[in-house]
Amino acid sequence: MSHRHVFSLTAAAACWGLGAVASKRAVAEMAPTALLVIQLASSVVVLTLVRSTQRRPSGPRPALRLRALGILNPGAAYLLSLAGLTTITVGLSVLLWALEPVFIVGLAWLVFDHRLTARAASLMALAVGGAAVVGAAGVGSADVIGVSLTVAAVACCAVYTVAASAWFGSESDLDIVVSQQRWALAFAVVAWALLTGPAHGGGVAGAGGVAWVSALASGTVYYGLAFWAFLAGLRRTTPATAAVYLNLIPLFGIGGGWFLLGERFTLLQMLASLVVVVAVVCIGVTPSARRDLR
Repeated sequence: MSHRHVFSLTAAAACWGLGAVASKRAVAEMAPTALLVIQLASSVVVLTLVRSTQRRPSGPRPALRLRALGILNPGAAYLLSLAGLTTITVGLSVLLWALEPVFIVGLAWLVFDHRLTARAASLMALAVGGAAVVGAAGVGSADVIGVSLTVAAVACCAVYTVAASAWFGSESDLDIVVSQQRWALAFAVVAWALLTGPAHGGGVAGAGGVAWVSALASGTVYYGLAFWAFLAGLRRTTPATAAVYLNLIPLFGIGGGWFLLGERFTLLQMLASLVVVVAVVCIGVTPSARRDLR
């Protein structure tokens, strides 16, 4: 895997981590279903505009099953995640998302028989443990419903990663992201109509300008840029290796909360962040360590 794809996976983690901060700000004033529709609409519009500016022959259309994965992620996964954010803190949310690499590695082992050596397992444990410590910032009361919804969202994302890796063809990454998010947007509109609908202002009554800006901006970053970057990296490596980079999400999420929201970032979390970075570098950059995950 080239340094370009290492950058893609790291960029995806950064987008998801920082997007979680903006989403938490918006979901405080908007219903999760309404927020998801706004975010996905923003992402689809921006990605479609980017796609229209590219001068290249149109490649094959993504297969139906690959396009429909958008219903699972970001559709169902992020609806569950946003709903969970209404009752738990950003810190607890990103702490639970530290489970995603473990879920992906387990599924990759079951589906592809991708096994971990002792060295790779140790590095993965260091990365997940460090991410858990970083994510513990701002952890509040562990609301059972919020935790359950978030864990369900994590499981959806893990299934999406393994399925997408298995179903890749010769389609462009941008075409895949645009088509998947169109399906996700359709799912979100139906969920909004069934769960929220026009009643109570459609779930956005009383939302201020900051919430709207957060929703629109996070849609482009959290969905558009993040998924595009992640698929670009995932296409050229295994799900297990790509999963390692997801341990960086809490670093960016808690770091963004500290910088943008004034949340506390302790010395212990700084040291844990260093552990995560070292583990990710060892797995993601060192060729011999990467082979352990194949």
